[in-house]
Amino acid sequence: MEQAASRRRRRLRPAYRISDLPDNVLHSILRRLGSAPAAARTSVLSSRWRHVWAYLPQLVFQDSGYQFRNPSFFLNSVDGALDRYAATTLRSLYIFMFNVASRVPAARVSRWLRFSSERVAGDLLLCLPWRPADGEEEELELPVCASTRTIQLGVGHGFRQLRLPRIGAFGALTLMIIRDARIDANDLERVVCWQCPCLVELHLMAMSLVAVADVTVRSASLRRLHFEVENTSRLVLDTPSIEELSLSKVFKVSVVAPKFAEMIAQRHGAAADLHRQLLGRRLRWLVVKGCHQVMPVLMRHFDAVDRLELDLTVSSGEGYKTFLRATNKLTKCDVLVVNMTTEWHAYEPSLLYLVRKSAAIRKLVVHLPWTECSPCMPGCTCGRKGSEKTDNIKLDSLEEVEINDFTGEYHHVKIVKLLHSCKDISASRIVVNISPLLCSLSEGTCQRIRNEAHPSTNIRFNVWLHGRWEPYS
Repeated sequence: MEQAASRRRRRLRPAYRISDLPDNVLHSILRRLGSAPAAARTSVLSSRWRHVWAYLPQLVFQDSGYQFRNPSFFLNSVDGALDRYAATTLRSLYIFMFNVASRVPAARVSRWLRFSSERVAGDLLLCLPWRPADGEEEELELPVCASTRTIQLGVGHGFRQLRLPRIGAFGALTLMIIRDARIDANDLERVVCWQCPCLVELHLMAMSLVAVADVTVRSASLRRLHFEVENTSRLVLDTPSIEELSLSKVFKVSVVAPKFAEMIAQRHGAAADLHRQLLGRRLRWLVVKGCHQVMPVLMRHFDAVDRLELDLTVSSGEGYKTFLRATNKLTKCDVLVVNMTTEWHAYEPSLLYLVRKSAAIRKLVVHLPWTECSPCMPGCTCGRKGSEKTDNIKLDSLEEVEINDFTGEYHHVKIVKLLHSCKDISASRIVVNISPLLCSLSEGTCQRIRNEAHPSTNIRFNVWLHGRWEPYS
């Protein structure tokens, strides 16, 4: 009788319980939660699950949701999870802090960074809440992370200075992104030039030096550089492998050209590549924002660019003449992107001047300004005779014109009409993307633009709907 009852119980008992799942399946389930605290709370499901989260290859902390409205609760959750993490290595650690109102103490952040330097063998992302300078800031030090492949730090201006290590090497690091931090020029040069032998991508955004100084970026492996660091008196680039370059708020630049003997030794008789380097260098992407003074140096060094992106930061008076001199010779490019910023003036003549200097482009992308340009000061030459003349602009290779942030206002319509009047633009496709701030555009405005264009020109209007551009009828 007892044997029969036992057999019945075994038949009724589930053959596959959550406690019997293998570790790789449990890790896959917990990773889909997207949160380390949420993964830790699964311990209540089964004693088997109690410590599984502590061996996850990825930990994610984000201060969103009702449970983290108390800043101290979120900070304690991060501390507790890192203290109880049991695996020797961690593939990735992500800490996002957007809603924490108070500044995180440096001692606390330092503990997180020390944990990363010892355990993270993949990706580190730390985004701290932004805070204005309050005069009582602490210093934060980034330790050497020998096994980390990517580091992304958003310091949020919450510290007086971000210190970088004096010794040791970031031997596996290929990507470094730092934003909203103050840093010493010597620290920056030492880390980039000597302590990151495999660095491929470097982004320094919304940063400043603790004192005005020159900065040298010397790296044989670096291919992509985004440099936006205030207080930089001069930027020296010694990056023979650079492919993508973005500069902002830099007013003096020097580019170190490769020596002839080094070029021969590196190319081992590759005559075509050697000839190309002797004539100049080609970039895939070049962005210059708010500092057209550096254009002559860049144009002399780089003879061709796949995509050239410029900001029209032209001030009134002598500023327009300076702009003309700085952009007198543009490098050959396939795609020209022009961003018209709202606080400057001379949109129309400046845009036509750039287009006139880039006759070989295949695509023109224009981001229209939100407001009309500021009035000219006495003596400004932007409105001189012929500055808006389009008869002498030939665009034989142009295939497409993309116009963004169009609102239908008079100054926007005027810019579109000027582009229509350029020679050979009739063979191009014109795409007008309506500003995402607008839900619709009057049919009269669309028809007016179509009437101004050549009959053979293909004009399409798009509106931003459901996360993508849709045709606007």
